[in-house]
Amino acid sequence: MQQLEQVTLGHYQILKRLARGGMAEIYLANDTTNDQVVAVKLVNTGAGDYYERFKAEVKAQAALNHEHILPVLDYGEFDSWCYLITPYIEHGTLNERLQQGPLSLSEADQVLGQLSQALQYAHDRGIVHRDIKPSNVLMRDGTHAYLADFGLVKRVGDENGLTLTGYLIGTPEYMAPELAEHEAAPSSDVYALGILMYQMLCGRVPFKASTPIGIYLCHIRDNPELPSTFNPAIPAPVEAVIMRALEKDPRRRFQSALEFHQAFSQAVQQSIVPDRDIATMSTQVSGFALEKPRVTIVRQKHRMWRGRFLFTLLIVPLLLVMMPALLHASVGLQGIKVGVQGADAASSHPQQLISKPTIQNDKLQIKVTPTPTKVPAAKATKAPVKAQPNPVAPHNTQPPVVTNDASQPKDGGKAPQPKDADKTPKPKDGGKTPQPKGPSKGKGH
Repeated sequence: MQQLEQVTLGHYQILKRLARGGMAEIYLANDTTNDQVVAVKLVNTGAGDYYERFKAEVKAQAALNHEHILPVLDYGEFDSWCYLITPYIEHGTLNERLQQGPLSLSEADQVLGQLSQALQYAHDRGIVHRDIKPSNVLMRDGTHAYLADFGLVKRVGDENGLTLTGYLIGTPEYMAPELAEHEAAPSSDVYALGILMYQMLCGRVPFKASTPIGIYLCHIRDNPELPSTFNPAIPAPVEAVIMRALEKDPRRRFQSALEFHQAFSQAVQQSIVPDRDIATMSTQVSGFALEKPRVTIVRQKHRMWRGRFLFTLLIVPLLLVMMPALLHASVGLQGIKVGVQGADAASSHPQQLISKPTIQNDKLQIKVTPTPTKVPAAKATKAPVKAQPNPVAPHNTQPPVVTNDASQPKDGGKAPQPKDADKTPKPKDGGKTPQPKGPSKGKGH
């Protein structure tokens, strides 16, 4: 198709060739009506089944109006060519992005979300794509994904005979196992989308062989290796979601593209949040370790003062309430203790009481009497001393003796007085016995 360069198809001027497929080629062209760069896909009208499929692609893609499905700007025929006009996506395909390495979980989740919406939109309208692969996903600005190339599109229940060509339709690396015996269905697109996710995270497809038929046999008989085998950074929840999308039995897969994306997105969130929390905790622990002395001292100081304040608030009212009772109990105990000690001292050490000295017969008498242990002694009363006449002291009168009688007197503490002593007056001449007056019997003899 070299002769098409610099050729004008209607108001589209062909500039250069961008890509070449089996029976179709894609050119860069300029829309002269609005001076816009567009992409032109050309298929020869004599290509038989390819031409028929191309017309079905044009018809199906033109009927789909979705933000993540490559829009159709124009289509028609010129001479022996059938053409399809679409916007030109500068950043190329997802296949070119994968040549730089696997995508991160967040990037893969973003692409899967856009493609699942586009597929769900097509499936709801009875259209199966049948050729999902990185080269059919265009990336605008590196983030906005477009699902393109509906060349193998098939309507559910449509028996147009385009698949009865004696060989399998599709790309072997992305074909579901049931396509060997059954017609394409939305579940086969879900399987192909699972292979695409496997490739986006691992950087490779799960099955490889030397021939296309050998690759397809692997889909039928072999189980794919776990994605973490090629990329250990893939979390277990994400890996489980991908492996479910690659189930051999269509009934065990996700039943829709949106269900696949919802499960994948949830698994990614479960995996990213703990990692983020662990990273945040590690950073906080590192910072705490570097500033441990200062932070620890401040916290301990605040806690210490707070503890003292709370202790004061609790103990002061308690003391105010308990202090009167404690004082009353203390005074009572002291009184009881003093009384007991006094009683013990009185019982073990009786005190001696010295009575008031008395003078009888010119002799000083002092009598000591013990204080009773239990019954206090009655007070001694002073009896008035009457003047007695001085009787004549008998010749046998004994001098007074100071006694210390320990026995209890019966008269309340008064010293017993001799009967004769009370009646004998004190002599005036220093103790000489007065002589009786009268005539002496011997006078004059």
